[in-house]
Amino acid sequence: MTEELSSGNTIVEKLRSGGIRNIRVGEALLCLFALALSGFSLYTGFTGLLESWLHRMIHLVCILMIAFLTDLNMPQAGKVKKVISAIFIILVAVIALYSFLDYEHIILRMGRPNHGDIVIGILLVLVTLMASKRKLGWAVTIIAVCFLFYAFFGYLFPSSLYHRGMSISRFVDFIYNQTKGILGIPIKVAAEYVIMFILFAAFLNKSGAGNFFIDLAFGLTGKMWGGPAKAAVVASAMMATINGSGVGNAVATGSITIPLMKRVGYKPHFAAAIEAAASNGGMITPPIMASVAFLIAEFTNTPYSKIMLVGIFPAFLYFSAVLAMVHFEAKRLGLGPMRDEDIPSKREVLKKGWYYLLPIIVLAAMLIMGYSPMLAASVGIVAMVLLSFIRKETRMGIWDILAAMEEGAKNTVMVSVACAVAGIVVGVITGTGLGIKFSSMILAVSRNNLFIVLVLTMISSIILGMGMTAAAVYVIVSALTVPALLDMGVAVLPAHFFVYYYGIASALTPPVALAAYGAAGIAGADHNKTALTACRLAIVAFLVPFAFVYNPALMAIGTPLSIVLSVGSAFLGVLFLSAGFSRFLFMKLDRIAQILLLVGGLGLLSHLILVNVISLAVCLFIAAYLFRKSKRKEAVAA
Repeated sequence: MTEELSSGNTIVEKLRSGGIRNIRVGEALLCLFALALSGFSLYTGFTGLLESWLHRMIHLVCILMIAFLTDLNMPQAGKVKKVISAIFIILVAVIALYSFLDYEHIILRMGRPNHGDIVIGILLVLVTLMASKRKLGWAVTIIAVCFLFYAFFGYLFPSSLYHRGMSISRFVDFIYNQTKGILGIPIKVAAEYVIMFILFAAFLNKSGAGNFFIDLAFGLTGKMWGGPAKAAVVASAMMATINGSGVGNAVATGSITIPLMKRVGYKPHFAAAIEAAASNGGMITPPIMASVAFLIAEFTNTPYSKIMLVGIFPAFLYFSAVLAMVHFEAKRLGLGPMRDEDIPSKREVLKKGWYYLLPIIVLAAMLIMGYSPMLAASVGIVAMVLLSFIRKETRMGIWDILAAMEEGAKNTVMVSVACAVAGIVVGVITGTGLGIKFSSMILAVSRNNLFIVLVLTMISSIILGMGMTAAAVYVIVSALTVPALLDMGVAVLPAHFFVYYYGIASALTPPVALAAYGAAGIAGADHNKTALTACRLAIVAFLVPFAFVYNPALMAIGTPLSIVLSVGSAFLGVLFLSAGFSRFLFMKLDRIAQILLLVGGLGLLSHLILVNVISLAVCLFIAAYLFRKSKRKEAVAA
């Protein structure tokens, strides 16, 4: 059914097929650093971490080396870019030598860095900013530069944001000598957790799991109305377990689902919008959640297993909403199931690839049992390699293992660079007290009204998240806005999930809708039209964060009865809201029925039981009326 999903040939695969003579020196260095980083991570995953500062610095140095070596080896890169890359590779080497040879004394000089620390600290900031510009684009880099300006020239800002400015010595102490800046919590999460799960995903991908999940999605949904669209949603949900990237999901699954959706009758922009909306849900789906699950666990001091648990129901509601929108749109437009020849057999798919599910089950089980994420991921990787020998076609030999290690390290670069540059921002926020000041401004504008605080936080999160990776947007937005929510009495986990959900919403909202633009490129559709349609498809899901702030039971916080009732009511709410926004429930809706369903759906998301009961009665009455009316129309037509 599917074509082979591949992220591109690795240097290991090039070496395997062509021999050492086909490998340039730069490629050899890139491969060695990638394998070294993966090997180091797997080793510490089984044996335990090194001292915190040293462990994070080893990870960061390898990441920066891989980033600039990748640019150096790009065939399309001009001479100037290659020279600049070479210069920054040398600077990273200088930083590494100084840091590793003197790291014990560097730590002891916390609070009073010497001249060498100051020089190396400034170089580290410059190198990180250049890596950010190369790998993440201008959005994150400009934000980091703005925060640096604020750090040194805070005395130029008005009274609400005023501070007297950080000295170079104090700034370098925060950013380099201590684990509060570049080597702070974000890079800790990248070095200890993110790389392990990206390696896990790389091993699954090399073993062919991506094809298995997509084929299974088509087998499960192909015979339903709007089959390819529903397959896109289901495949994105399953691919999220090994990917966790909105853009990555859109490209990986969209290359297969979008052409089939167009063939069934979906317009190009609508097919792309479905894929974008579904793929964005991958970033909120446990266990990986675009690597942000680990960041939330660290920032809230919450066990990772609990983060997975509280993230399940919001993700379930998100995908339920998108699936419902897809279903009602398919019924309204008369888009039927897929052709039989395009639908793979569920039995055959499971027969050939059932074992791909076992490493994920092992991983989840170990996390729930309380084992560290590093160990759980390491065991999952070993299990994947062993299980690959079940079928001859999927056996992973030494070359496949090395290729997966190289691919995993390379795929970690964007997240780790984002975490490093976010560390600069967090260091400035911590050193200047900006987080408290920004929260005070939000509270002052809202006059301590929770709903207004939530709306302002939502707007801030979407704006700050434009063009940023999930990890970076969460770190920056949470540092600035979560204190305001906590001051208003919002529970810790709902507050952090709220800003994260709206931070990644920027992947769908113009003008910088990366997931929508990626899907639009595959569909050959207009970018902005695709983004606006994706926002309409995900509009119900965008309401869910408000619901779980007012009703934490939607995040499995509370008694079992309250959780069951709340999730059940919210599920019905997203179904009726989806029908209202799609203007279809058994038949096309008139304006009055649409408004009543929208109002009733919103009421079902409420935390007030009386409102839930009245809203359910209204929605069921409208549904029964429409069902009977549609049956009468069918009888007349017959």
